[in-house]
Amino acid sequence: MKTTPLILALIATAALSACTWETYAGDDGRTHVRQKYPTGTGVYYTNGAASQNTLYHSARPEPHAILPSTGE
Repeated sequence: MKTTPLILALIATAALSACTWETYAGDDGRTHVRQKYPTGTGVYYTNGAASQNTLYHSARPEPHAILPSTGE
């Protein structure tokens, strides 16, 4: 029962991070998670429907990254 708040916090954090994480296979063969974009990158979505209903999967939102300026 003590893990329920932790799981809920992780789910909420993942939802608020705007899906900016990706999975990859590490050198050890296990699946790991890493940030898809550098810290400070904004992401906005166009097209599609933000629904968990599989009927709408063909019209999923398309993410577009707004990379932070590098000062160059």
